[in-house]
Amino acid sequence: MQVYKFGGSVLKEASGIRRMTEVLQQADRPLIVVVSAFGKTTNALEELATLSAMENRKDEILRKTEKLRNYHFEVLASLLGNSGDHVSGYNMLESLFSELKQLLETGSGSSFDQWHDRIVSFGEYFSSSIVFSYLKQKFPDIVYKDIRKIIVTDSRFGSAGVLWEETGRRVKRAFSASENLFLTQGYIAGTPNKETTTLGREGSDFTAAILGSILDAEKVTLWKDVPGVMNADPKICPDAVRLPGISYQEAAEMAFYGAKVIHPKTIKPLQNKHIPLVIRGLEDPGNTGTTIWDFEEMERHVPVYIRKEKQILLSVFPRDYSFVLNRHLENLFGQFKQWNFNISLVQISAISVSFCIDDPVGLFMKRVRKLQDNFEVYFNREVELLTFRHYTEKTISDKLKNCLILVSQHTRLTAQYVVKRIAGK
Repeated sequence: MQVYKFGGSVLKEASGIRRMTEVLQQADRPLIVVVSAFGKTTNALEELATLSAMENRKDEILRKTEKLRNYHFEVLASLLGNSGDHVSGYNMLESLFSELKQLLETGSGSSFDQWHDRIVSFGEYFSSSIVFSYLKQKFPDIVYKDIRKIIVTDSRFGSAGVLWEETGRRVKRAFSASENLFLTQGYIAGTPNKETTTLGREGSDFTAAILGSILDAEKVTLWKDVPGVMNADPKICPDAVRLPGISYQEAAEMAFYGAKVIHPKTIKPLQNKHIPLVIRGLEDPGNTGTTIWDFEEMERHVPVYIRKEKQILLSVFPRDYSFVLNRHLENLFGQFKQWNFNISLVQISAISVSFCIDDPVGLFMKRVRKLQDNFEVYFNREVELLTFRHYTEKTISDKLKNCLILVSQHTRLTAQYVVKRIAGK
C-alpha cells in the first residue's frame, strides 16, 4: 500500500489534475489518493463562514458563493467538456453547492468553531468530486471514500484530536485489499456523533500520514508545488536549494517553526512505524524530491531559513506584578490550546511571559479580552517569526536587514527572531 496526497496548489487548474493523472498511471497499487481543496478555496469558505455570522451580508455571501461556484465549474468543464456527456459529475458538484447555499442561508445554530469546520469542509468535497469525476474515466475501478466517516476525532473544532483506536478500525475496514485504487479527502474528519471537524490548516498532509501509519504503507508521498523540502522558501530566496534527505527529527523541527511544505503533525505517525515520507514536485515528477526517514546524519552544513508571516507577539504580566508561576503558565497554555492558538516561541522572564502565536480563525481580539480579566496584556500584530537552523552569523545578518527586532532567542542549532518590518525599507 502507498498513499499519495496532492495539494490544492497543484490541483487548482485542470492542467494540474491532468498531470496528477499521468503520475497515477505510473504508480504501483494498491494506492490511496488524498486531495486537498483547490487553491485558495479554504480561505474563501472561511470568509463565508465569518460573513454568515454577521447581519445584513446576504448579498455579499451570494456574490462570493457564486464566484466560488463558477471557478469550480470552470475547472470541471475544462476536464469533462459537455455536461450532457458527464451529467453525474455536474450533478454531484451542483448538489454540494446547493447544500452550501442552504446552510449559509439558515445560518449557524452552533459555536463559531463548529460552524467554521462545517463550512470549510465543502472545499475538500468540491475538489474530490471534480477529481473523482475525471479519474473515473481513466481508472474505472477507482473507489470514492468519504473520509469524514473514517477518521474519527474529538470535538475540538478547528484542530481536532484523532481518536486512534476507532479510526484504526474504520480505516482498515474502508480500505480493504479487494480494491486497489481509492480517492478521498484530506483535512476533514468527523466525531462519533457525525459532526464535521478539521485537523488544522494544511491538515491534508496529516490525513495522508494517518492512513499510511494505520495501513503500514510502504511510503507516503506528498505532491507539492516545490521540488521537495527546500532550505528556504524559493519565493523569497531565489538561491534556495533542495534537501535530498533529512531525518524525522529535523523535519519535525522545521515543521514546528513554520516550514510550509510540512504539516507539524505529519511526522510522528510515520516515524512510529519507520515509514518514509517523500515530498515531490508535480511540475517535475521525475525529480526524486526529499525523503524524510530514519537518517542518522543530515546535511547540517546547509543553513535553513524559515519565515513565518502574520504572527502575533503577545506579552502577559500578572496584574500584581508577582513572579510568573507554574499556575500562571498552566492556565495560559490551557487557554491557548482551547482557542487553537499555535505557539511557535515562548520567552519567560521573572514577571512576564511572551508568546509568538498564530491566530488561525481570526478571533484573537475577541479572545484576548478574556486574558485581560486576569493579566496585563500587550501585543503586536502583523509581526514575523524568522527561524534559522544550523545558522551562521552572515546568514542571520543578511535576513535581519530592515527589521526591528522585538524578541530574540538562541540555542545551539536554532536562532529565532520576532521582527517588525521597517516600513519603506
